[in-house]
Amino acid sequence: MRIIFLNQFIPPDPSPTARLLGEVSEELRKQGHEVDHLGNQADYRGKKTLLGSRALREVTALLRLLFRGWFTRKCDRLVCLTSPPLVLLVGRTIAWMHDDAQLIHWPMDLYPDVAIAVGEIQEKSLLHRLTSSWMKSAYRDCNTIIALDEDMADRLRSYDIEPVVQPPWPPPLESNKKSKNTPDTRTEDSATSRFTWLYSGNLGRAHEWFTLLNAQEILERNNVPADLIFQGDGTEIEKAKVYATELNLKHCHFRPYTPPEDLLDTLCDADCLIATQNPATRGCLWPSKLALASLLDRPILWIGPDNGSVWRWLESEGHGCFSKGDANAVAHHIETLSKSPTPSSVSYEEVQDRVNEVREKGIRTVADFILS
Repeated sequence: MRIIFLNQFIPPDPSPTARLLGEVSEELRKQGHEVDHLGNQADYRGKKTLLGSRALREVTALLRLLFRGWFTRKCDRLVCLTSPPLVLLVGRTIAWMHDDAQLIHWPMDLYPDVAIAVGEIQEKSLLHRLTSSWMKSAYRDCNTIIALDEDMADRLRSYDIEPVVQPPWPPPLESNKKSKNTPDTRTEDSATSRFTWLYSGNLGRAHEWFTLLNAQEILERNNVPADLIFQGDGTEIEKAKVYATELNLKHCHFRPYTPPEDLLDTLCDADCLIATQNPATRGCLWPSKLALASLLDRPILWIGPDNGSVWRWLESEGHGCFSKGDANAVAHHIETLSKSPTPSSVSYEEVQDRVNEVREKGIRTVADFILS
């Protein structure tokens, strides 16, 4: 069987979507199928606009993908992800060109839903009505849609669609640690001096950071020895830095992305790991940083949609879940954790086994969905 993956970013690009589709492609090839990738030759970490316009960049990418799909050899299955926005419309056209190849949609976010949620598009505007109508029609033409969690599945069900569900899995585990007996690499002094709660990864408009900074201000006002660390980048980083300065925070730190080989160590060195989601984006995407964080035996602090699927999952595992804006409750939770911080008790080998198990199950499940 010949299978084509359609996405703006494809291997060897470092983007998360390129990694995911590349890993499923490898599994399909192992099973004897022919797999090809159609991408835009874009760089995930490159420019986000074309001639100063993001819209022009995305439209150009869609046209390039359509052109390449037109002239590539016909396939039996077309797997369409979600970059750039509306790429499913291009995928549906290419599937039709390929003698009605089966169309599988694997969305990492739902458009225009997420654009409405973060304010990029005005709700009930002409653009909103048009794109919603186009996407609803495209969804119904799909043979299979793979949702990332039950919240996303519920959004898709509103279009009279019954998706299958599989969350993303973590990347391959890398570490620079000299000792593999335990992931906790803190020295005795650093481990006992100040409590650290860490936000690692992209900080964008779909994430919540205001509550974190307000909670840190409460902690500092109450002389709680806790440091809030943002590790990464994103469209909201500069705004967060400005607000941290306005609050006169002394123990809030901003660091660049850590190299992949150092990520595990920095996560395990933290006393608490943070993940957040703007409640308005419930069901539009899935917080991918949880794929690895949930396997590390570290306390997780979640700020997101009340009683959403992620909330229910993390709460059942004993982690702290809080509503957007509830800074007092977050500060109290961190203060409580800081009084008895515990190093990770799981060994590096155990983490490796957990990651491998989750990765293998996720990759095989998505491959099976594509072939079914």
